[in-house]
Order: sequence, then C-alpha cells, then structure tokens
Amino acid sequence: MIRRRVVVTGVGVLSAFGPGCDALRAGLRAGVRALRPVTLFDATPYRSQLAGEVPPFDAPLTGLARRRASRADLLGAAAAAEAVAGAGLTAADRRGAAVVHGTGSGGAHLLEQYLEHAAAGGEGAARASLLVPHQPATTTDVIAEAFGAYGPRATLMTACSSSATAIGYAGDLIRCGRAAVALAGGTEPLCRLTYAGFSALRAMAPEPCRPFDLERNGLTLGEGSATLVLEDLAHARARGARVLAELRGYGVSADAHHMTAPDPEGDGAARAIRDALRDAELSPAAIDYVNAHGTATQYNDPVETLALKKVFGEHAAKLMVSSTKAMTGHALGAAGAIEAAICVFALRDGVIPPTLGLEHPDPACDLDYVPGAPRTRAIRFALSNSFGFGGSNTALVLGRGENLA
Repeated sequence: MIRRRVVVTGVGVLSAFGPGCDALRAGLRAGVRALRPVTLFDATPYRSQLAGEVPPFDAPLTGLARRRASRADLLGAAAAAEAVAGAGLTAADRRGAAVVHGTGSGGAHLLEQYLEHAAAGGEGAARASLLVPHQPATTTDVIAEAFGAYGPRATLMTACSSSATAIGYAGDLIRCGRAAVALAGGTEPLCRLTYAGFSALRAMAPEPCRPFDLERNGLTLGEGSATLVLEDLAHARARGARVLAELRGYGVSADAHHMTAPDPEGDGAARAIRDALRDAELSPAAIDYVNAHGTATQYNDPVETLALKKVFGEHAAKLMVSSTKAMTGHALGAAGAIEAAICVFALRDGVIPPTLGLEHPDPACDLDYVPGAPRTRAIRFALSNSFGFGGSNTALVLGRGENLA
C-alpha cells in the first residue's frame, strides 16, 4: 500500500486569547496568561473562579442551525471556518473531505440548562429542544453540514487526548487513501459538570496553574476549539496550496492503570511517544521541541518528565519542553488540537512558547521547560503530548512544511 504524506494546509483556533490564530500567536509571543474570572456560570462554589474562557466570537451558522447550536457547535464551526479559509479549500475540495472531531463534554451545558429549567418548573420551563445538540457528535455533524464535507465522519472521546487522537486518525484516513482532505481537531466548552468535577477531585488550582513548579497545586481549566486542514501532499501540490507543516506520525497507548492517576512509571506515555516516533520514521534525536501535556497536577508533571527521559535518554536534556496550559488553560478534549496548532506556529515562526509560573524548580522535573519568556529558535520537528484520564495517551509528531508544496 502506498503511504501518502499528510500535510497541514490550514489552521483555525479559538482560545482564551480570542478568536483566530493571530490572537493565539500574539499571546504566545508575548508570554502572557489569558486566564480570567468565569462569566458563563457562577463559579463561586468551586475551588477556583479562573479559567481560560473564550471571549465573544462569531460563527458561520445561520437560521435554524444557529438557533439549535450549542456553544460547542459554535466554537467548532468558527475554528473550522478559519481553517478552511486559510487552506483555500473550494466546495469541490471539501465535498469528499473527512471530518474527525474530538471532545469531552460536547454540548453538556445545554443539558444543564434543561435540568435547571425543569427544576424551576412552570409552563414550558424545560424545552426539549435544548436536548437536540447536547450529544458530543453533534459538533462533528454541524461542521460537516456547514462546509459540505461528505467524506468519512467520526467523533472521538478519549478524555484530554480526544482531539489529538482525532488528528492522528484523520491522518490515517489520508494515508490509506480514504480521503484526500480532512477537517480534524476538537472542541471543548466550559460547563458546570466539568468544572465541579475537577473541583471535587481537588485537581483544580485556586490560583493560575504552575506547570512543573515544585509548588504547583493543580490545573486551570480552559475551553476552545481548533481545526487543522490535513491534506494528501500530492493533492495539496496539485491545487497549489500553501503547506504549513507536515503531520509525520502519531502514537496511541493506554495505561490501563487508574481512572484518573497516570501510571507512575510513565510507561504508557513513553509507549505513545515511541510509537509516534516510529510512525514518523524519526530518531528521538530529531525532536527539538515538546509541547508537554503539562497540567500542573502533582502526578502528571513528574510522570511526563520521566516518560520523556525514558524515550529520549541523553537527548532529553537538549529538548525544549513547555506547557502552554499556563497561558490558555487546559481545554480538555480540545487541548490536543490547540496544542498541535501551537506546534505548527512554533515550526513556522521559530518562536518557542514559554512555561509560565515556573519559579521553584522541582527536582523531579529537571528538563528545560523554557521558563518565563518565549525563546527564538528554529526547529525542524515538534512533539505534542496529550494524556487523558484513564491513561489515554496520544503523541503527535509534526515537521516543518517548507519545500513540500
């Protein structure tokens, strides 16, 4: 079987920095946090009132589609619109495109509204129409319908690795010839269920999160959406598309260890990274930058550090590793896609985003985490790690897109 090369020709992002890639790139270059008090619901009962909430944005949905849309649908459609426009995809290009999307909660906030209305009582209080778009797969359907994509369609839920897994799977569809183009990524809106859950687990920090810091005290939640237009390199060349990066490979593994805690030996995470490098046909020494999962929880950060050391050996000390969740918040099901987009920016711009809040080194976290400020450095290959609850691990390898178009 011919193994087709998969390239990125478009990127669309909505993050706590605002709608659009330019807003995210500017925030990363400035090395500032985009965390603010939650406005979507009352967060006062919870351990933290901060989150990476997306500011007001517009989405390309009208009529009934817009009236029925959840926040997840609106976020997803807006990110897809930017990616499609950036890639210059025509209606004909999109017709056979695959749509592969990852999420954690989908439109769960509408189910919350339904239950609130039902509890309040009164005539027509609980509108059944609120239940229409709450299913996680709805956003995938909305994107496919909005952009006339009639190819393979799938919604993946692998916790915090959902959208990274979606990108990897979409790449496989292109590699094996089942699609020439794919809209791949993920969406995650803030909702009470998720917020209350992380608060109850005491996994949420009262203050802005501090990945890899000795005094880290948990994560800061976020929301957002990202879509990457993935394309068969030959197809991209034929239509004269601009190539932003190449999806070289991915790896997926399961810890099968605990519902929330990672395998303390980091073996599952290491397997995913090794498989991604093997899929990419690269040696560990080829990787220059790692966008870490880096949640700032007590267990994740040292385990991820250990996994990197197991895979990279002596080269681990030469890696630039950063967690951008200190700036955007942890967008859960959308995090992998947002961070894959950040890797595309790093490859194109030669700017490595920093890890904010890292002030007190942890002896168990002793790599180069690019503390405090961005670093200007040309890189060839980047690794993006996404490790979900239950030990659902996905690693993506991306490379520079120059000279591929």
